[in-house]
Amino acid sequence: MIRIRCGAPARRAGAAAALAASGDEDVPVREVGSGHTDARVEIPEDPRRVVATGWAVTALISVEGSGLVGVSSGTQDTGMTPGEPARARDLPQVGADLVISAERVAEPEPHLIVSGLPAAVDFDHSALERVAPVAVAAMNTWAEWKDMSQRVADAAGAGAAHGELVQKYEARAGEIRDAYADVLEDTEFAAVDAYGDGAWTLEHRDAHGTTVPADAGFRFSARAADGAFSESLPYERLDRLNDYDAVLTRAEPDGTPTEAARQVMDQGPWADLEPVRADRVYAVPQLGAMSYTTGLALFDELEDRVLHDLE
Repeated sequence: MIRIRCGAPARRAGAAAALAASGDEDVPVREVGSGHTDARVEIPEDPRRVVATGWAVTALISVEGSGLVGVSSGTQDTGMTPGEPARARDLPQVGADLVISAERVAEPEPHLIVSGLPAAVDFDHSALERVAPVAVAAMNTWAEWKDMSQRVADAAGAGAAHGELVQKYEARAGEIRDAYADVLEDTEFAAVDAYGDGAWTLEHRDAHGTTVPADAGFRFSARAADGAFSESLPYERLDRLNDYDAVLTRAEPDGTPTEAARQVMDQGPWADLEPVRADRVYAVPQLGAMSYTTGLALFDELEDRVLHDLE
């Protein structure tokens, strides 16, 4: 058996089961870092059967050769392109959000389980480790979605196909930055999120809704005074938006504002805001993209719905 050694001793829980399921216990293996343990994790070199949970689903669902044989559903579904949820539903389902069934995970006999979870999430992977090796790419902030996607794709043995998506994404971002350089230089954007809880969220750079537009040259305020990437504010503080030239907010696939965004727009102060009076509020589908496929879709939406209007 070939093993690549580096760093702390490898964590092998579930490795024997995965290799036995493959029918060959001499399958080459390698070691990777994982967000759920300080030890390195020993995984198959070429895992041909992969179960993905959490945001690892968005990282792999459109990557050719990713070997997906099972996925979870839940929060990450809102971060997919319109066609991706159906693709995910066609795969065996292993649970939702943090309620993952080890029995369902075991049914497709995976060689590897990959998970993309925020680092703050407390999830016990021990039951999954008895099924197959687990590689977790934990995010400390939403802006780390690229690192998460890369680590998930590399673990799944799909780094080359994933790299093609990265190249398309970076090329498209560069096209937008170049084509609309003057508009982007003259415009400071605010991104507004809402959850229907009687407040609204002002997102700064590196927040959930701003990381992809920033790659295309959109300018946002750096951070809140306390260093946070976003601020939850009462409706009485909607006047904060007067500090910006234009406002981006969440939208349904057809471009209509989400119900939560509409609740913010229905507030009395909204109509008197300078960006509103200047007709520079843009409801943008896919805002909050956290994968390369949704990022590419968002670039198109930003160009069609925002930048063409601002030219």
